[in-house]
Order: sequence, then structure tokens, then C-alpha cells
Amino acid sequence: MFTTFDRYLLKRYFHVFVIGFIATYGLYVVFDGFTNIDGFQSGVENVSATGVEEGDGSSTSLLWIMLEYYLYQSAIFFDMVSPILTVLAGVVVFSLMVRHGELNPVLSAGIPTYRLAIPLALATIIVNCVICLNQEVIIPAIADKVQAERGDMGSSAQFVEPVYDFSTRIMINGQELFLTEQKMNKAEFVLSKPMVHTFVTVKSEFAVYQKQTESRPGGWLLKQASPRYQELEIAEFARDIILPGAEPDEMFIVTDVGCDQLCNRNLSSLISTPDLIARINNPSFSDLSIRKQKLDLHSRLTRPLMNLIAVLISIPFVLRKESRSLILNIAVCACVMGGLFGISQCFLYMGSAKLISPDQAAWFPVITNGTLAAWFTKQVQT
Repeated sequence: MFTTFDRYLLKRYFHVFVIGFIATYGLYVVFDGFTNIDGFQSGVENVSATGVEEGDGSSTSLLWIMLEYYLYQSAIFFDMVSPILTVLAGVVVFSLMVRHGELNPVLSAGIPTYRLAIPLALATIIVNCVICLNQEVIIPAIADKVQAERGDMGSSAQFVEPVYDFSTRIMINGQELFLTEQKMNKAEFVLSKPMVHTFVTVKSEFAVYQKQTESRPGGWLLKQASPRYQELEIAEFARDIILPGAEPDEMFIVTDVGCDQLCNRNLSSLISTPDLIARINNPSFSDLSIRKQKLDLHSRLTRPLMNLIAVLISIPFVLRKESRSLILNIAVCACVMGGLFGISQCFLYMGSAKLISPDQAAWFPVITNGTLAAWFTKQVQT
């Protein structure tokens, strides 16, 4: 049963969290906005979302472009800073309790110190749920907008990162990629042996990626392909991978490498967990890329636990037994948090360097920090 004091702590926690996010994101917007004002200014004549005539260069149009851009970027920023703000809000709540003399009456009533951690643990769980909702639903839905250039939110053009499909032995490259339209301009597909007798580069003015359905596999539909399908000397087994199109200058190449793998393919924060698992199980990628995706998957699973453990670890240092100064307690807590962060990064580095497996790299910090959280409980003021 939650008491009035518990609700008081919850209200203070969320107040600190929201104010902290608004302050930090406001600083980011001011710094980034003034640094890249030219990029926003160049898009004024192309965007008329507020009904202002295109090209008039009005301040209203400029502000609207900036508002739209930073509204989408707020989801990414929230994903980055929310773990830090989760711990910071907990530290501030306990610090204010000590500063305002609210802790001693609670302890004098025979209430243990860690009873006060229950509302903060609940608040941390709620924040973690919001983080998961943002990661699994919001960010994947606006991934193309998040990657758009400043001042050009209507375009989803991206540079193409060449990818070698290990399952079909085809190198995929292009000049420009449009995420919203699932289209690639100036596409190039290098067909290697033993699909063809010699290496052949199939060029296309543009190619459209079609996802897998019940009637056909997924792959790229090449428009205005050169050379044409009839001119290719394809091995018999490769005819299940390279198919003719409806028109003579069209060609369909079966592959699991879609648009999201051709740009920022190592940036897994823009896709949902089911899509990340699908990438890991995709035979088209190299072992190094799959290992990176596995590490990101386990890190995503352990993040809620790490946030909760970090809040619990902060309690013994902020409410330290026989403490001399609240400022000193907060400084010690910050140093300990920095050390624990360093331990986590060390494990992640060992995981990326193949010294340990990806699951060990992600879960060992949880075990280590959880053990330290239990060990530090003897330092808490009672």
C-alpha cells in the first residue's frame, strides 16, 4: 500500500526527471540549432508547412522547420539520456530529503531506509517502460525522419554503404537511398562466380525493394537494368535468385538485404527488437556484423536492470552512514557511478574484441553491479 509520503517521493522524482530532460534537451537544441543554422535556412524555400509562401525566407517558416526536426530528434535524445536522468533523479530525491531534514523523522518512526527505495524503484520501472515503448514503437516508426537532413524533412535520402550478401554472394551498391520509398538510385549489383561465368555488374537507374510475401521472396526489382536478363549467362541454380521482370529491361534479385541494411547498418538503435533478432538470424551478413548485433541485443535486454541497479547503488552513498557532508556524498556517488560505467564499457569492449562472448559482455556488468549493490547496503544510514 502506497502512503502519502510515497506519492510525494514519486512526484518529486518525476518532477526532477522531466525538468532534467527539458533542460538538457533545451541546451542541445540551442547549441545544435545555432551551429547548423545554415542547414535549416537552406530548406526554408522548400518547406511550406505553415502556409507561408515557399522561398520567402520568413522566420516563421524557419522556426517551423527547426521545430519539426527537433521534435523527431527528441526521441533519439530521450533514448540516450534517460538512463542518466533515471539515476540523477534518484540521487536528487534522496539529497533533497537529507537537505530538508525529512529523513530523520522517517527513521525515527522505525521505517527502514530501503523502504524509501520502493517508490523510486517503481518510478524507475515506469521510466524503463517508457524507454522500451520509445525504442520498440516510436523510433522505428520515425527512423526515416530521424535520419533526414536538417531543413529537408521531406526527403529520406541517404548515402549507400556497400554490402556483400554472404548467402547469395552478391555485392550491392548504389548512389543514393530513399528509406521512405524503399528505393535506390544508380543501383549496382555485382554477380560473382559461380552464379555467372565471369564477374558481371548489373546496373540499374533505380531499384525498388519489395518485402517478402506468401507468393514471392523479398528482393530488389531493378528498373532499366543493364545488361538485360536475357543477356546474362546464369548458372542453373542461380535462376532461383536472379529472376526476369515483367518488362524486358527489368530484373528481380532475391536477397534479404533491404534498405535499412544499406545505410547505418551498424546503428541498431533505430530498429525494434524483433527486427534486430531478424538481422541476427539473417545469413546475408558477416560474422563480425552479426556479433555486433548480438551485443546490441543483449545490451538492450540488460539496460532496464542496469538502470534499476544504478538507482539502488546510489542510495548507500547519498545516505551514507556517518557522512560529513551531503556534497561529499554526492561526489563519492558520482565517482562510484563513473567507475561502474567504466566496468560496463570494459566488458563491452572485450565483447566487441572477441575476448568474451556477446552475452557475457552484456550480462557480466549486471552481475557485477548487482553484487556491489548488495555489498554496499551496509553503508546506508539507518
